[in-house]
Amino acid sequence: MSVRVGRLPIDDQSNGWSALLPPRRANAEVRGELDFDWVVVGAGYAGVAAARQLARLRPNATIALVEAGLVGENASGRNSGFAIDLPHAAGTSEEWTEQGRSAIRVGRFALNELDCLVKEHSIDCGWEKRGRYHVAVTENVAKRSLAAYEASLKVWQEPYRWVDRSELREALGTAYYAAAIHTPGTYLVNPASLIRGLADSLPRQVKLFENSPVIEADIRGQTPSVRTPHGRIRANALILTVNAFSQSFGVYRTRQIPILLFASLTPALSDEQLGQLGRESTWGLTPAHSVVGSTLRLTRERRLMIRQGFEYSPSLGTTDARRAKAREINLALLRRRFPQLGPIELEHFWAGWLAVSHNHAPAFGRVGPNSFAASCCNGSGIVRHTAAGTFIADLALGRDHSLMTDFLSQGTANYIPPRPLRDIGVGMALSYGVWTGRGER
Repeated sequence: MSVRVGRLPIDDQSNGWSALLPPRRANAEVRGELDFDWVVVGAGYAGVAAARQLARLRPNATIALVEAGLVGENASGRNSGFAIDLPHAAGTSEEWTEQGRSAIRVGRFALNELDCLVKEHSIDCGWEKRGRYHVAVTENVAKRSLAAYEASLKVWQEPYRWVDRSELREALGTAYYAAAIHTPGTYLVNPASLIRGLADSLPRQVKLFENSPVIEADIRGQTPSVRTPHGRIRANALILTVNAFSQSFGVYRTRQIPILLFASLTPALSDEQLGQLGRESTWGLTPAHSVVGSTLRLTRERRLMIRQGFEYSPSLGTTDARRAKAREINLALLRRRFPQLGPIELEHFWAGWLAVSHNHAPAFGRVGPNSFAASCCNGSGIVRHTAAGTFIADLALGRDHSLMTDFLSQGTANYIPPRPLRDIGVGMALSYGVWTGRGER
């Protein structure tokens, strides 16, 4: 039975990362009646990884990869450009410690895969192993959250450095943060350039279609199919990798929470401004308080990037007024952190969606007789979705990947009550997070 796909991703042509790149020459749209062995919907990190894994394991199969817009213009190209090898949060139980070790094994697997592909195909995306600073603005959060994270790193036997305010000022050029933990394994990247390169280097048997939004899909039938404005693809099997937008396909509606985030890039800093920052030429930091804190980078193009705002977005939409307010907040928070740079401005501002689950596990598995889906990156899309795409292809082929147990160490995304109960619960949780972390802005 076919379902009409409701809300589709809309490219508002605001993505700052792709604005730094040459214009993309799109692949052909889906036109006419087409038949493939496999169809993968969504050419983000999970979709590209799934298509690549299918091609590796079934070299004679025909594979269609269908993208609603241009590769790099949707969520995969709008994130902050962190490929992180470690869990974001800390825990104290033995079970959580083992789940952390599982997550690290999966993260290292995906990072190695990406590193090899970037080098093999000479993908020019600013791929740098710079590590990351995990930061706290206030002493209270430093003592509570960072200290707990440090304890987990010790148990995992992972290398790290505790960095105080004075060293942060010397390294980054800001005295805004009380403390940070620096871990060395994170790669920084232009995410739009990375996903473009990954998609354009797929094996020849993968046919990439762009500007082909799926408006109707048969996922539950024996022979899956997708219809676009100008054509239809029938396939023996289907893999859905559209993350938060999977709810538009009737998939994982009660397993994931769509979250809206806002990000900005400044113009390139002048030599004088750059000289007023710290000794590191590029860096990235993530907030110890994920709901209220800000993610920041100094890019190799000499620009500051900030991502701030963590909002529940059940409709997968926003308003011009909300965007304008978020842009003002981004600018104010940047100026607060770097007052020595003078009245810096923003050149690019954009919004994007991700999906999280209540138990921070992936939404993952069979969703029809011959259909499979992967969603819920939980804020680590580059790494977790690269792994998820590989593993969902393995599952669809009936193959047991050696890291599948690690990937599913927390199980799959658990049930979330429907709206309006969900709206109330998520709203209360976010309000509490904003209150407890109010000093971390």
